[in-house]
Amino acid sequence: MIWRCGILISLLCFAQIFPGALTRAKANSSEETETVEKSSKTATPAPARKSNASKGQIIIDLGATKSPSPRPNGFSITQPPSQLDSRSTSAPAANSFLVAIDIGHTRNHGGAVSARGVDEYVFNERLSRELFKSLQAAHQFRSLLINPDGGDIPLVKRAQVANQRNANLFIAIHHDSVKDNFLKDWQFAGKREKYCDDFHGFSIFFSRKNVAPEESKAFATQLGDALLKAGFTPTLHHVTQEHRPIIDQTRGIYAFDDLLVLKNAKIPAVLLECGVIVNRNEEQDLNSPEYRARMIDAIESAISNFAATQPNGARAN
Repeated sequence: MIWRCGILISLLCFAQIFPGALTRAKANSSEETETVEKSSKTATPAPARKSNASKGQIIIDLGATKSPSPRPNGFSITQPPSQLDSRSTSAPAANSFLVAIDIGHTRNHGGAVSARGVDEYVFNERLSRELFKSLQAAHQFRSLLINPDGGDIPLVKRAQVANQRNANLFIAIHHDSVKDNFLKDWQFAGKREKYCDDFHGFSIFFSRKNVAPEESKAFATQLGDALLKAGFTPTLHHVTQEHRPIIDQTRGIYAFDDLLVLKNAKIPAVLLECGVIVNRNEEQDLNSPEYRARMIDAIESAISNFAATQPNGARAN
């Protein structure tokens, strides 16, 4: 009888102890699983949404969606600032005017060659990027840089990129030369190069076959005024050497009706020849950061004046 009571007591004790053991086992199992999940979440958190601008890419939201628009090959574009710079209170709102800057020529087809043997493309890219960065830093307008990688993009495609992005103004940046029969030989860095010091200065072209010829001419006029005010002078050699119709001799404005990049732009468009790079002195000037900064200031001033006249450019309050 005593041994039966001992067995009974043992069974009762085990019954009391075993559920607790099971409970602790379940609790320990649950805690371990939860810890692993927390550890996993800590080790591989969901990636934070970062703008591509933090990675050195320049993007923009044009307002169609909340995510940045994908970048077609051949251009980059600034992100619109949240507020206007205090200096631009009389200009259109920063998110309402987009300037397309086309880098003339390509790495493989460099255009004219300077007096010191440098491809025109090098000059075009440098000034275009400096203009792009200056517009971006000023927080006055959005700016779009066409063909920043120097690929072989056709002229029509350049205009199409600006059209597709709903740009308000198209500016092609180039540097000038002269006809071959005006070039002379000289030695530079042990090589024979071609030069012509007889012509210097800027020139501005627009197409009368552009969909907005009067607006294109208006911007060309404002650009010519700004460059003259900044101390630059136009070159007129395109009249005699190329029989190019000159529209405004004082401001160096020419008609180039069938130039594809201007004719196919569905917005006001001009091509600016910033200087004659076969002129040895002007080539040195264009290599000066101070000289280029003065030119960029003039271009920005013309853009600001032009944008202020456009009906789709809402003024800042």
